[in-house]
Amino acid sequence: MEIELEIYSASESSLIVYFGKSIDITLPRYIANYAQQVTDAFPNAILNFTPSYTSLLIEFHPLKLDGLTLQRFILTIEPSLCRKSPTENTLSLPTFYDLSTGPDLATMSEQLSLSKERIIEYHHSVLYTVCAIGFAPGFAFLADVPEKIRTPRLTEPRKRVPLGSVGIADRQTAVYPQTTPGGWNIIGNCPLQLYDSASPQTSLLKVGDKVQFSPINEHEFYEMGGSICLDW
Repeated sequence: MEIELEIYSASESSLIVYFGKSIDITLPRYIANYAQQVTDAFPNAILNFTPSYTSLLIEFHPLKLDGLTLQRFILTIEPSLCRKSPTENTLSLPTFYDLSTGPDLATMSEQLSLSKERIIEYHHSVLYTVCAIGFAPGFAFLADVPEKIRTPRLTEPRKRVPLGSVGIADRQTAVYPQTTPGGWNIIGNCPLQLYDSASPQTSLLKVGDKVQFSPINEHEFYEMGGSICLDW
């Protein structure tokens, strides 16, 4: 993969770096490594990173660092260092796949001409990559969903999607880290706490991580602190 960086000023205290123009699941780890290089070079000046599928927004303290210095440093980073991934962080997310936690399983089964069991099997058989964090704090976009179960977002989003809901939107899947509105197809629920607003730096999922969903039964779900939403 050849990377041609494009760097633009986003504000007087931020830069945005583009690493490509199309989604490539090899990019997230590369982008995460670039962010680490910048953090190591300017530990007291970097305020925040916002990675996406193809870009990295870098916010910095304007009294401790200027955009030109940061841009020059980014261009000196040796690409080969960022291609060398450290040991990948692989997480298993226990998930209770059921109509009680996945109200869209039945509709998807009809639309895709697949049994609910096959949809579940396809979903948990893949090792996903965390490609971006956004939409809501701690919301991790995971790719790639198997083509056979890719399903468009709902035409009318729900006003309330429960904490832990596991959803699909086209080629992406995700776990809702908080109770929020949302329009993804919900197929199950993960009882783990993925995000703590009191300690956002300890969020379980980070860009470049690998994730696999692991089916659990109802008893295990309750034992792990899961709860059933009775009002969809």
